[in-house]
Amino acid sequence: MTALALRWGGLGLALASAPRRAEADDAAPDGSASAGLIERLRRREPGAWRVLFEQEMPAIYRYAYSRVPSAEDAEDLASLIFEQAWRSAEHLEDRGLPPRAWLFGIARHVVTEHRRRLFRAPPAVALEAFDTPDAGLEGHAEQVALAKAVAQLPPADGEVVTLRFLHGLSLAETAAAMGVTVDAVKARQGRALRKLRELLGEEFALR
Repeated sequence: MTALALRWGGLGLALASAPRRAEADDAAPDGSASAGLIERLRRREPGAWRVLFEQEMPAIYRYAYSRVPSAEDAEDLASLIFEQAWRSAEHLEDRGLPPRAWLFGIARHVVTEHRRRLFRAPPAVALEAFDTPDAGLEGHAEQVALAKAVAQLPPADGEVVTLRFLHGLSLAETAAAMGVTVDAVKARQGRALRKLRELLGEEFALR
């Protein structure tokens, strides 16, 4: 992924002015540390936003890349996602989840609106988003087969699979990002995995 330019004022200036050495409670935004980080994000503290940017930008970029045709579009959307998050920081609530759940919710909305406006088409899954650096030829073929199979799922089921297994969100984080219940995520995940096993064979497994 190429370096992403921060083309807006507030967050770009904040990140530029923030110290690069993160405090201990920022480095692991889980449990009790998560609440403190969320409050600092709500106050738009530069250090907290630098931590969020450095931790989550790769995942947000990959999410956008899995839904749009080009790396350039993905970079633009990733920047826009963080811009919108910065602007709506005061709406971030502590629901016992890391801030990434809120961030992916914004990402989902931004990418959906982009596709609706430009393509008028259901979400597609970019094969490149499934690539892994050291997969080798056999591993690459498996990733391509997986991406093609995911593309055959109903959109909501495919999105659950990509959020859970490509981007690593928990059940609760996926539910928050999609605006549904955890039970709904479980149902979609189970349905999707059954279909993927039909398409790819029993040797296929997502954990």
